[in-house]
Amino acid sequence: MTRIIGIDAGGTKVQGLVMDMEKNILFQSLSGHGNPSVSYEEALQNLSSVVQQCLNHTKEVATHIVIGMAGGGSGNLSQRIQSELSRMTSLPIILINDATLAYFSLIGNRNGVMTIAGTGSICYGRNGRREGTTGGWGHLLGDEGSAYHLAIEASKRIVREIDLATPLSPLSRSILNTINATDAQGLKGFIYSSSKGEIARLAKVIHKEAVAGDDYSLHLLKRAGELLAGQTNALIEKLQLESHPVIALKGSVLEHNPVVQSIFKETVSKRFNEPTFITNSISPATGAVDIIEAIQLGRYV
Repeated sequence: MTRIIGIDAGGTKVQGLVMDMEKNILFQSLSGHGNPSVSYEEALQNLSSVVQQCLNHTKEVATHIVIGMAGGGSGNLSQRIQSELSRMTSLPIILINDATLAYFSLIGNRNGVMTIAGTGSICYGRNGRREGTTGGWGHLLGDEGSAYHLAIEASKRIVREIDLATPLSPLSRSILNTINATDAQGLKGFIYSSSKGEIARLAKVIHKEAVAGDDYSLHLLKRAGELLAGQTNALIEKLQLESHPVIALKGSVLEHNPVVQSIFKETVSKRFNEPTFITNSISPATGAVDIIEAIQLGRYV
């Protein structure tokens, strides 16, 4: 009868699941975004709504609430969120980073590495009770291989073409058409007035042009695969997981772009013998069950 409440507080939505210890989903609740760094009040309201709905469904049988949230587990915002939610229930609330929750949903209570490449990019891994990351520095310091990084690299080429008065490439023309811009000022206005997510969506244009045979678009995607593999290889070595490493792939760039995924796997496989790659669209919230099992086994603190 044990029930676990797992919550994935993402940048676009909060998903709450009530599960048994076999990960059977008994109830689901959805709400708006759950990133407190975007809007603390909105994130708290959305999280509170999902938590309350899950509590109403489980009544007295739930034992833990596990929440994965951007920046979760550290910082003042996380502490404030946890304090507010604790007023709603006496159940233990475990607030962790969203990458950690996603890792456990895919790899479970095993050693390995997970590479995420969506709007941003980060690599997270575990070896026993040791954990580590590479990347995850945000769009100003890193995010190499991410959708945002791809879009910015393509936009920089437009700037170079305009400065040098050379003809616009097919990719450049396609991007300008997508954002309804006709010149440099239009591009500049879009980049400096848009959110990271809006800019990152231009990666779809790069994919479309690569499929159409554009060499530079294909180059950008291959380079993204190499950069993500470089982060992954570095973390595998840092955590001493070189022997038959288990590697999970998460995020739109790695999951849905065959060029990036192929180059990523190829580059990692050149470095390590017989890696195991995991791709699965399972909800990160299901990782809550594995977190509790790891705690019970003394593999997670």
